[in-house]
Amino acid sequence: MEPYRYKISQVAKLLSVTPLTIRRGIYAGRIPSIKTDTGRVFVPKYWVDQQTGTQPSPTNTRCVIYARESSSENKAALESQTEGLKKYATAKGYQITNIVQEIGSGINDERKKLHNILKMKDFDVLLIEHKDRLTRFGFKWFETLCPFKIEVVNLTENKTHDLMEDLVAIITSFCARLYGQRRGRDKTQKAIEALKNHD
Repeated sequence: MEPYRYKISQVAKLLSVTPLTIRRGIYAGRIPSIKTDTGRVFVPKYWVDQQTGTQPSPTNTRCVIYARESSSENKAALESQTEGLKKYATAKGYQITNIVQEIGSGINDERKKLHNILKMKDFDVLLIEHKDRLTRFGFKWFETLCPFKIEVVNLTENKTHDLMEDLVAIITSFCARLYGQRRGRDKTQKAIEALKNHD
């Protein structure tokens, strides 16, 4: 995946100036920057591309951010996910038109907030952290059918914990259908215990 930010030394080399010149531009507000939680400073790729003429400014690109976690216990992770997406969108020069946060399983096809996004037609890019933030299965279908571009910030595999929660949701659904709601919960609990003991 191409970088969306550059180190100051990289920018200086690309623009044939000194790192001090770039730093002075950042401090004076002439050059946009991204500051990480650890205090490191980077320059957005879109700005460098504008200076080198490699691509036009994407500032007209309208972006919707979609962040999802499986459980309400993960609210802190949801906020962190959202902040990361906002920083990414800003670094790319996107216009953030909407920020949507949702709690629900990746296999749940009745997520109302996601449904609302899919009905919208006033944006260009849907920004998500991982593919499975959008859906656990059938991501390619979304890419093919959606009238907007789906941009994934992190292409690496997501957390094992989240996979386990989705697996529990699948087992619960199947057990409920086979044995009824009450017996289904009992069967699910036994299946969860068996999975934990196996680990």
